Amino acid sequence: MKVLSISSQVVWGPVGNSAAVPALQAKGHEVLALPTITLSNHPGHGAPAGFRTPAEDMARMFAALEALGALSDLDAVLTGYFGSVGQVEEVARLLDRVRVPYLLVDPVMGDHGKLYVPQDVAEAIRDHLLSRASCVTPNGFELAWLTGRAVTDEKSAVDAAHALLVPEVIATSIPCAEGLATLLVTPGQTHRVVSAKLDRVPHGTGDFLSGLYLAERLSQPPHHAFSRAMESLSRAIWRSAGSAVLDVAGALHGA
Repeated sequence: MKVLSISSQVVWGPVGNSAAVPALQAKGHEVLALPTITLSNHPGHGAPAGFRTPAEDMARMFAALEALGALSDLDAVLTGYFGSVGQVEEVARLLDRVRVPYLLVDPVMGDHGKLYVPQDVAEAIRDHLLSRASCVTPNGFELAWLTGRAVTDEKSAVDAAHALLVPEVIATSIPCAEGLATLLVTPGQTHRVVSAKLDRVPHGTGDFLSGLYLAERLSQPPHHAFSRAMESLSRAIWRSAGSAVLDVAGALHGA
């Protein structure tokens, strides 16, 4: 199937498209990857070099792809990090023009109690993309910010997920007695996977999970896709704990 993936791109240390795209390709999907920003590395490893894709250039790329017919048969769109309000607006305009059966929105906005994108960008994701989403994959902080509700445990996370009014919500990094829970919340059902809280887990787990879930979801119902995706994510985390970067290739191919 064909997926348009719109997120950050890094040269070293898989995050954004660098983590999500391999997960999709490993399941045989064709991926059109469009970077919102291109960086040498994740800022968590030190100040990166790179450049942002201006919204005007993104609009021109969309227009060129549409003229080629490359976006006429999309099965899904995945969105992640955005660097400007204009980028979000261009994606919303594209979604108005191009019918897409499935939209996964990874609201890459913040963590540990604070936004790490400008507030107007976070508001644009909330206002322009959530209403169109088939699935949203926030961490606990992002879920709380998007809904204006406190998210402190699994019950409050499930309540907040329902408040989003999105068919499928995957809430990550939710505190629980056994460590951290990842929850798939759909109408009438909640599935949970509990993981131990490990030290020094590399960046990129959320991006990787979004790609893994979408890769499976295109051919499976939500709970089966979630279970398979979490198996691969857990394998990546255990392989990578204490390392500088997430071992995406090893997790996907069992190296």
